[in-house]
Amino acid sequence: MKRSELFFTIITIPLDLFAAVFGFVVAYYIRKHLDPFNIIYIPPLKEYLAFLYYFLPIWVLVFSFFGLYNVKINKKFGPTFYRILFATPTALMLFVTIIFFTKEAFFSRLVILYSLVLIILITTFLRTLVLITRRILFRFGVGIKRVLIIGTNKTSKDIIDDIEKHPGKGFKIIGIVKTDNKMESLDCKATIVGFMKELGSIVTKLKPDEIIQTEPFGPQENLNIIHLCEDKRITFRYVPSLFALYSKNNDTDTFGKIPVFEIKRSNLDGWGRVFKRMIDIFGALVGIILSFPLQVLIAILIKTTSKGPVIFKQERVGRDKNYKVYKFRTMYADAEARHAQFIRQYGNMFKLKDDPRVTKIGKFLRKTSMDEIPQFYNVLKGEMSLVGPRPPMPVEVARYTREEKKRVGGVKPGLTGLWQVSGRSDVDFEQWVELDVYYIENWSLFLDIIIILKTIWVVLFRKGAY
Repeated sequence: MKRSELFFTIITIPLDLFAAVFGFVVAYYIRKHLDPFNIIYIPPLKEYLAFLYYFLPIWVLVFSFFGLYNVKINKKFGPTFYRILFATPTALMLFVTIIFFTKEAFFSRLVILYSLVLIILITTFLRTLVLITRRILFRFGVGIKRVLIIGTNKTSKDIIDDIEKHPGKGFKIIGIVKTDNKMESLDCKATIVGFMKELGSIVTKLKPDEIIQTEPFGPQENLNIIHLCEDKRITFRYVPSLFALYSKNNDTDTFGKIPVFEIKRSNLDGWGRVFKRMIDIFGALVGIILSFPLQVLIAILIKTTSKGPVIFKQERVGRDKNYKVYKFRTMYADAEARHAQFIRQYGNMFKLKDDPRVTKIGKFLRKTSMDEIPQFYNVLKGEMSLVGPRPPMPVEVARYTREEKKRVGGVKPGLTGLWQVSGRSDVDFEQWVELDVYYIENWSLFLDIIIILKTIWVVLFRKGAY
């Protein structure tokens, strides 16, 4: 770990404590001097602070439980902000619980409420300030991680392009190691520095902080790379195969003295499925009620601008059986007949920026994702979930490989998912499958909440939508 990484992680602890105390003080001041509600009596601030100071270590523990002092989390604004949204009310609820059991009746409920809003805002501001400072320093080369890539496939190029496109992530490509003996260039700015047989001398010369392996090797070659990284104290990363994504979610048992690994089914079995269904019903009802006036407006616009029904129904493949997915119609009447031709031309799960089958109002609905509002009814019926893989058509599934079919049978299709919050139409099909498999194997209620919150952000800024 870089010293700068450790410093910027440690500094967040006093900043979080400052945000908690300062937010509480401001909340007290607002309640006492600016609040429109009448106050008969409010105790001195020192009585509040005396109780608060004893609670500050617990505050740090709660934030730590939510991963807010994780080095990786602190590199990104989104995951940090979501955790602050959950950690702050949790810490305050614990604070109120302690007040209740210690019978400290002098605490104003409005002070607690004002504190919640202020602490979230102040903590987010300070964390953002730290993140911006780090990214400014990255541009001057401070704290940058030097990365060596092993492999010259498309995955290598995608990783290199992403690092070069986002210097704020704090990485710098120092070279590429070829896995064969052909010295051919890769179409990117990074240079090829040698071959696998020279890896030891390359590492000694270039002194990378991290190695990213993008091409698979045999067990012995993988061990050699890992041992080299351990000896040189280099972080080792690799791009997993579909098998690695499957095998991450495993359990261990022994038969005699022989260890045996079981690849477990998704966490969505058992109680996970029950909890997810409860959230789906609640979320679908809320979505239908809040969007009902918008549904009526969209229906009028569709009906008056083109021929055909308002609601488009199409057969999709679900977890247990096929069903009819509902959408606001965005295409002309002959779109369905031309779909097979487009699959032959562009492949499975194609998305065209200028699809000639789409109407003018349909293009707007797709850009804003409003065409998918009727799928709340699919969720309510139990055919879909709020979060899950996007539902494919039977003609697409017929062309799937065995590995690709994992995204169909593992979980109910969803209104949103990892694909939508990871680039949407800018993600190719192979990456799409990997994201869906990762979601199925690593499902949790917290992951669903994060995806839903990210979806709102993506939809607002129309990222990758067409």
